[in-house]
Amino acid sequence: MPSVATPDDSAQRSVSLAELPGELPCTQPACEAPTGLACEYVDRRGRACRTAWCPDHRLVIDSRVYCRRHAGVVSALPIGLAGPAAPIPDLENRAPSLVSWVAREIDADVRQMLLAELAPGDGAQLVTDAVYLVFTGGDRRRAWERAWKLVNRGGRSLRVSLLVEECADAEVAVRVNTQVIERLAPPWIVQRQHGAQPPPELDAQRRKEFNRRIFGIIRKGIDREPEWRSLEAALRPRGTDQAGAAGWPAAPSAPLS
Repeated sequence: MPSVATPDDSAQRSVSLAELPGELPCTQPACEAPTGLACEYVDRRGRACRTAWCPDHRLVIDSRVYCRRHAGVVSALPIGLAGPAAPIPDLENRAPSLVSWVAREIDADVRQMLLAELAPGDGAQLVTDAVYLVFTGGDRRRAWERAWKLVNRGGRSLRVSLLVEECADAEVAVRVNTQVIERLAPPWIVQRQHGAQPPPELDAQRRKEFNRRIFGIIRKGIDREPEWRSLEAALRPRGTDQAGAAGWPAAPSAPLS
C-alpha cells in the first residue's frame, strides 16, 4: 500500500532542504559557497529561475527551494495555486509579493479605519480578501489585488483595495470601490532603481511615511463616496455618538508598522 505524506513529513523535508548542501555556486553576491541548490520557481511560460542558493541564503517554502525574490512571490499567492495551468507571474515580476507586503504593513490600521465607519447595530460586516489575480482595463491587464470590504444591511458596500499590475510592478494603486484614487511607487523600489542604499534608520522612516501616505489616500477615497456616507447616517440610530461618522476617524496614535 503506498505511503501518504503527512504535514510532519513535509516539515521534515523542508528542514532537510534548508540544510542540504548542493553542488552549484551560490548566487548571493560575495558568497563563494559551492553548496547551492537551484531555485525551483517556474513561471506561467515554463521558464525556470536560473539562480542557486547555499544553505545560508536559500529559502524553503512547502518543501521547495526558492531565491528570496521568488519566495516572496510564492508566499503571496493564494493557497493551492500551483501546476502548469496556474497563473504564476513571470520570472521578473514582483506584483503579488509587493501588494502582499504593503497590505500586510497597513492591514491592522485599515481594519480599524473601516470599522470606525460602522454604526452600532447596523449589521454591517467587514470582509477581507487574500491576494488574488484580477484583470484590469479594456485590454485585461493582469494585476494582483488585496481587498477589504464593508457590507451593510442596506446592501451597500464600501471596498478598499491595493492593486499592482504586472505591467507596472513598481507602483501600488489605491482603489476605493472601482475608482483608482492614486498610484505611487514605494521608496525602497525607487532607491533600488537608482542604486541608493540609505542607512537602515532612514529606510525604516521612509517606509513608515509611505504607509501613512497610503492610509491617507484611502481616507481621501472614502470621503469621495457620498452615497456610503449618507446611507450610514440614515441607518445610524438616533442618539448615537456621531464621532467618527461624519468625519474621519482619528489617525492611529502609534506609528504604522
